[in-house]
Amino acid sequence: MKTQRAIGMEFVGSLILALAIVGSGQMAANLTTDSGLRLFINALATGIGLAFVIRLGVKTSGSHFNPAVTLIMLYLKRINPKLSLGYILAQITGGIMGVAIANFIFDQSALAQSATVRSGSNLFVSEVLATAGLVWIILRFPKRDDLIAIYAPLWIFGGILFTSSTAFANPAITIARSFTTSITGIANESVLAFITAQLIGAVIGLAAALYITNPKLEANE
Repeated sequence: MKTQRAIGMEFVGSLILALAIVGSGQMAANLTTDSGLRLFINALATGIGLAFVIRLGVKTSGSHFNPAVTLIMLYLKRINPKLSLGYILAQITGGIMGVAIANFIFDQSALAQSATVRSGSNLFVSEVLATAGLVWIILRFPKRDDLIAIYAPLWIFGGILFTSSTAFANPAITIARSFTTSITGIANESVLAFITAQLIGAVIGLAAALYITNPKLEANE
């Protein structure tokens, strides 16, 4: 039962996060033609949504909501392979469901393929940096969920504003965002590169934690 609740929490949390990201993008596009204001609205809603789901799920599932985070926790032996697979499937399906709901409530096709191509070395490096920072923050405070719920959302809020890729930093959300034609979408052809960059970033974030701030992590600090 505990395992089922944890996987369910990962599904629900990923759904809420995707809904916040895509829904705020839809609303921003409806409210203004100012691209800077649209970006700020999306960044703010994403940060708030992430803070909410982290606090909501931390005691139930650990609040991963991100396959890159789950894989790092698997490496650190904080989660077993079977549960990690359940988490990742829940994160992807929850994210897609959240996007479908966001599309529907803004009178769009529930699932539509995005045509927004996001390519280039600048975007790739942006995703590496955004994900590395996120993972480093999570590992920096292994016993302080309250701090993670503040610093991780702030990092993503800032990352959306200071990276050219707008800090997707999450493979499940990246896949989910390929199913919206809103300003938050990403074309299928760009998804693999983004996910590759995110996984590289996760490894860099892990290395930063292990060798700079948290050398005892591998000993289950």
